[in-house]
Amino acid sequence: MVKVTFEEKDNKLTLKLEGHAGQASKGQDIVCSSCSILAYTVAQLVTNAKGMGELKSIPEIKLEAGEGCISCEPSEESYTALKSAYLFAEVGYILLAHNYPRYVELKQFDTE
Repeated sequence: MVKVTFEEKDNKLTLKLEGHAGQASKGQDIVCSSCSILAYTVAQLVTNAKGMGELKSIPEIKLEAGEGCISCEPSEESYTALKSAYLFAEVGYILLAHNYPRYVELKQFDTE
């Protein structure tokens, strides 16, 4: 099962993934592929924001087999756009968790 967590603390946005879907064998697992593409999309958007100087600090981007973390602290001007990117991905994970509850567990945005 893939455990997906979205967090927000002090304007820092974080997406964490842990585990493997296990819906099918490696290379055939549509749930794993779906989880991965959502994470890679967020990672690319964060990388783009970094390149345009829209982050307050260096982002954390770690995407490896069985675990991932994408965390960034957007500038005030880019906060809404990056929060929207994370929320867009969250909708995708909501759909996956709904349609494949045996393979995806979602913890939605925690805010403080």
